[in-house]
Amino acid sequence: MRRALSRCLPWMLMALSALSAFGGTAVEPLKVAYLYHFTHFIGWPDLPPGAPFVIAVIGDPVLAEALRALERDERRVENRPIRIRTIETRETESGLQCDDCQLLFVGAAAQDRIDRILDAVAGRAVLLVGDSPGLARRGVAINSFLKADILGEGERLRFEMNPAALAGRGLKVSSQLYEVARVLP
Repeated sequence: MRRALSRCLPWMLMALSALSAFGGTAVEPLKVAYLYHFTHFIGWPDLPPGAPFVIAVIGDPVLAEALRALERDERRVENRPIRIRTIETRETESGLQCDDCQLLFVGAAAQDRIDRILDAVAGRAVLLVGDSPGLARRGVAINSFLKADILGEGERLRFEMNPAALAGRGLKVSSQLYEVARVLP
């Protein structure tokens, strides 16, 4: 894992400085890269033998479709094939089923249901990631946001981490990920 981290950290730092001011869907490939590379900085406990690594998306069908490139490219996490699963926002009403996912991305269309989503994955080894203002403070572990660059010429994609949201999930988080994130108190 340490070797993978040393290979990924320079990429992460480069991605952090990449401009994403092209608006809308131009940011999606960068989000896909972020999500994929986050998996190299997190350790999941006792994944079932032979099971795929499942990334579920709720509230962002555009990102879900962009993530399917990871399946097509046969990308792997911890030597497991990646599978993308879309969860309909209405599933939060009847009880969100995400027993098979290791990473759950909460899109803007689902942010108003964050309390139900948090309840559904409480105490489980699921990394919650979002991209809406305030989600990290509400309990999402990693939240991306756009920030103006220092020259004022555009925006850059950044991310913040909530250590309290990671506590009790059984996930092992590399200190290197904390070094490149804005960490919430």
